Amino acid sequence: MQVRVEGVQMINFANNLILDYEKDSDRRISAICRALTVLTIVTILLNLLHVFTISTALYPTLIVSVVILLMPTLLYDILNLRSKFIRYLVLTLLVFMSGLMYSILSYHVIIMLILPVVVSCLYCERTYVIYTMVLSIPIMIVSHLVAFMLKLVPDEPLVTLQGVLVYGIIPRVIELVAISVICIGITGKLQRLIASLVKKNNELYEEQQIMVYSLSELVETQSQETGMHVKRVAAYTEILCRAMGLSEEETWKISVASMMHDIGKICVPREILHKSDDLTEDEFSEIKKHVDYGYQLLENSPGEIMQLAANIAKQHHERFDGTGYQNNLKGEHINIYARCIAVADVFDALVSKRCYKKSWTPEQARAEILSQAGHQFDPQITKLFDEHFDEFLKVMENFPDTP
Repeated sequence: MQVRVEGVQMINFANNLILDYEKDSDRRISAICRALTVLTIVTILLNLLHVFTISTALYPTLIVSVVILLMPTLLYDILNLRSKFIRYLVLTLLVFMSGLMYSILSYHVIIMLILPVVVSCLYCERTYVIYTMVLSIPIMIVSHLVAFMLKLVPDEPLVTLQGVLVYGIIPRVIELVAISVICIGITGKLQRLIASLVKKNNELYEEQQIMVYSLSELVETQSQETGMHVKRVAAYTEILCRAMGLSEEETWKISVASMMHDIGKICVPREILHKSDDLTEDEFSEIKKHVDYGYQLLENSPGEIMQLAANIAKQHHERFDGTGYQNNLKGEHINIYARCIAVADVFDALVSKRCYKKSWTPEQARAEILSQAGHQFDPQITKLFDEHFDEFLKVMENFPDTP
């Protein structure tokens, strides 16, 4: 479900969660294959040391197996290739390798016949398991026949074609199908659990967004002249976050959390907020307290977004040179998200009309922010603001102040 809050679009995190899970599965499969690679190499070394003996004619099979086992690491971890096609390719190679090793080494590697099916279960998608099972059955049959033709299985009763069929192929197919059915059942259950997790996760984010929007509207009632301020700040923040290379999910969270940056103002007397004359020293001290009020309101709130909002509310008036509200915070010690919102907040304050000042032109505000790079603002974020200034102008057009 998607909810529209003006300025920020609620996104569905289902795909992000699934992609993260698949990436984790890719890494696990790579690790399993590397472990098998080590075991295969150890087997070769033990043979060279005459701990046991296998025919040197089998070395090419072992070498091919090592190459195949290293493919997941190459594709997933080194080349960072992640798609359904690549995953099906990896599973296909593993099935081929298991059939090759079984046909040459026979019952010494019988567990390899079910390895691809079990590995495919890690993806928690039944289609992978079904595909691997369907592919493994003919490969298994061919492996037994190849072993029989090459006379690599001297044990009774597998020395005859009938024995291979009755005591080799049929039992192995039954075992493979049984294990595959179990894997399909496990995968199906995991799919349902993941779907439930995704639903609950989206509901949690949706509830937090609605709460943020409701509280930001409460702030707006305290300052009627800037009714669209929090929406523009959220949109500006989204522009800067994307420019910083943050993910879609992180950008959304910070943009929503930014709408709470002035939540502490609900604790500041209205007569001070709306005063058109110069503030006294005591009144300005009271205004400055809104960052502490905001943090105190949010610090114990549940949810990741509310915790982000708490830190943003606390630090969005800090200056990069350390002369902000809290003089002990400076430079990169200030939360990166608060540094980002500081630029968005000040720009919007400058171009907006207030009871105590006239609005600046966008170019005047731009020049002021650029002049404060390294002093009030993070130089890198200021640079991104300048590079994406046209997008800031579009936000101003889309969210104008209303009387």
